[in-house]
Amino acid sequence: MGLISPELITKIITSASSAPSGDNSQPWRFVVRNNIIEFHYLPEKDNAILNYENSGTLIALGASIKNAELEALALGYNPKIKYIQNGSCVATMELQEGGRLKKGELQLHEAIFKRHSNRKAYRKIALDEESRTAILNLFSSNEYGIGAVLLESKDVLQKTARALTTMEEVALGNQKLHELFFKDILWSESENREGKNGMYIKTLELPPPAQFLFRFLKNWSFARTLAKIGFPKLVAKTNAKQNASASAFGVVVVRRADRETYLNIGKFIEHVWLLATAHGLSFQIVTGMVFLERTMKDESTKNIFSDKERKLVDRSYDLVKKYVGGIGEPIIVFRLGTSSEPTDISYRTKPDISFVK
Repeated sequence: MGLISPELITKIITSASSAPSGDNSQPWRFVVRNNIIEFHYLPEKDNAILNYENSGTLIALGASIKNAELEALALGYNPKIKYIQNGSCVATMELQEGGRLKKGELQLHEAIFKRHSNRKAYRKIALDEESRTAILNLFSSNEYGIGAVLLESKDVLQKTARALTTMEEVALGNQKLHELFFKDILWSESENREGKNGMYIKTLELPPPAQFLFRFLKNWSFARTLAKIGFPKLVAKTNAKQNASASAFGVVVVRRADRETYLNIGKFIEHVWLLATAHGLSFQIVTGMVFLERTMKDESTKNIFSDKERKLVDRSYDLVKKYVGGIGEPIIVFRLGTSSEPTDISYRTKPDISFVK
């Protein structure tokens, strides 16, 4: 097989770079050598505190690899993936002849550019049986070596939703997290359309008064004053009610966490998300609290969080862990349901691609 044209390679990488990433950080670059695509990660683009073991960055790269595989298959190539254990290159994809989308993969491929976060309130209805069965079949397939649990009871949804919004409660009252959170917010539509890294304010689905308040909250002195009168807890409780409107929470669990596992988690999450999109479901990753729990165990963060904050997060994490039945450590949590279209979406910048002879 001769060299694949740069145009087709770029098409594959464009699909790869449409993958989700924390705060739309887009922590990747791509190097092309002959018919091999190298996936390089850029952990410095992610939140330094929450990116424990570069896990967030690696999960994003796993999702990008999943998209690239689907696009390569759709173009008739057979993508051979090899994980790399050291260095900035986390994986290579060699494009060989003879690939095609299998049954069920066509709908995943068609969903790549339709997949978006939806932070709106959902409709408080159960998953339809077809969607639920498809998701549970993926959960039980062990295709990625990942465990996953679907939480659906009303009581569990409410308690899990509140546990997860511990992240907002801590972030709005902790100076370091406050700084990192507001640094990543995009305030203008033009910045978002340019694909700049960060979360566009409208994608947060805040009502107009809250959007206006957020412009003041980015000032730490103002936020600290509100924190003293319990504002972070109020925000957390309000967000918990919205999150509890989901039909279900999905919790991804693992027994060991290493570079390859994080990549596989990313591939799994993207598969679930694409499947949900294909079934017309809304989807949102709500895993900040879980990442925060892991970060707090790192010795380097001992001076960032108070004992009160640590105990609050520990209790929340232990509750989620209890609900998954002790089959592993929760790594990613997401919510599923039915909702109207998101107010806006996060755009991507043009992917960073280097063609090397």
